Order: sequence, then structure tokens, then C-alpha cells
Amino acid sequence: MMKPSRLAIIPLFLALLSSAHSKIEVGQSLEQTIAALGTPIGIIELRDKTLLLYPHGEVTLRDEKISDIDLMSEAQFAADQERLKNERADWLIEQEKLSAARLKKGIDLKAYKRQSSRFAALPAKDRVDYWRSFQVRFPEINVTGEIARALEGYEIERTELKNQQKIAELEVRVAQAEKQAADARLETEKLRNETAARRRSNFQLRSYTTPYNNYYYRPPTITIYPNKNKVIHYNHYNLDSWKSNKNTLPNQLSESSSRILHVK
Repeated sequence: MMKPSRLAIIPLFLALLSSAHSKIEVGQSLEQTIAALGTPIGIIELRDKTLLLYPHGEVTLRDEKISDIDLMSEAQFAADQERLKNERADWLIEQEKLSAARLKKGIDLKAYKRQSSRFAALPAKDRVDYWRSFQVRFPEINVTGEIARALEGYEIERTELKNQQKIAELEVRVAQAEKQAADARLETEKLRNETAARRRSNFQLRSYTTPYNNYYYRPPTITIYPNKNKVIHYNHYNLDSWKSNKNTLPNQLSESSSRILHVK
């Protein structure tokens, strides 16, 4: 409802409006118009005319003279004000209904999110972003505590992430150190094998060649024919034995017995 003081002002304004309307006529100047109707609430400058805007209508001026008057009468203005008042009252009621519905929706949504395990399992940063957007959508609902708890969880997650990153870096360093140690072991084993191979080669028999050709002389073989039916062969080994034991050989060989020596 409007205050009584404002209700008292309306009839006075309507009376002034009626009297002012009767004072202006086509052809009057800009100064006379302002003196009769007061300062306009707006002025529109067009190419060949000027519009003076008032709550109850407008006045058109050409060459600073009134060319057209479009002002509501007292009854029209009162009816229009009543219409505007009713429209605003309806709008306020509708806004109150929307605000109540939005408030209920926000309260229900807040309660649901607080007991939702799926929402609680989200990363803390996502929960912080959600509650901040919730605060913008429902400014009349207090979610300061929810934002504070989500921020605490976010700090904890950041600390854990930093620790995990440090552990990962440490594991990478350990893996690199193990790889370097394995490479060093392989290199050491390779050097050890090469050293052992060189040592073994130092004790192997070596063959030498001379710049001249070596000739092999086969020892001679002696064949003796003491008679026609007997043949005795001697090489350089048993020839030496025959020389040392020639007394044991038969001496009763006849003069006619042929003794032939062949050297092969």
C-alpha cells in the first residue's frame, strides 16, 4: 500500500496538471511551456522538432513554438496511474513468489549436496567452485561454512599433490641411479672380459715364420738282399742299431750272395 502522504500528493498533482493543461496553447514559446508545465523529465531533439516529455504526455515544439500538444486529461492520467500501480503490485507479488520458490530450491539443493557422498568425493577445487557459483545463484542462502570446508580440503589436496610429485621425482631419480649402476656394471664386466682375454692371449703358443723356405729331408731306407728269397729293410733308426750289433748278423754269407743297397 502507498503511504498517506503520497496519496495526498496525487490529487494536488492532478489539479496542477488540469490547470497547466488549460494554460498552454499551440504557438506558445518554450519558456511559456516550461513556466506552465514545469521542467520536463526528458527532452528529445529531432531534425526539425523538439519533444518535451512529461509524466502525463508530451509537447512538440517547432522553431521553439508549440506545434502539438499530447497530454492526458485528469481522468486519463488518474486511470493510467492506477493501472501502473496495480501492475507494480502484481509484479511485486510475482517477485515474492519467485523469490520464495528460489529460496526453497536453494535450501533443498544445499541440503542434498551436503549429504551426497558423490558430491563429497569430488575434488576439493570442484566443490569450491560449486559453492561459489551457488552463492551467486542464491545470495540469500549462507554457504560460508561449506566454502571454508572445501577450501581446507583444497589445501590438503594441494599438499598431498606436492608430496606425490616429490615422491614421483624421487622414484625417477632412483630409477636413473639404478640404470646408471647397471650400465656401470655392464661396462665393468666388459672391461674384465677384455682384460682376461688379453691375459689368455699372452700365454698362448706363438708361431714364427722365417723369411726363407724350410726343407724337409726324409731319412734314407736301406734294403739288403742276402739271398734271393730274403729281403731286409733298414731305416735310419734300425740302421744305427744294426751298426752297433752287426756282429750278430750272419757272417756266413757266400761270396756269390748278392748284396745290394738301395737308397730311397
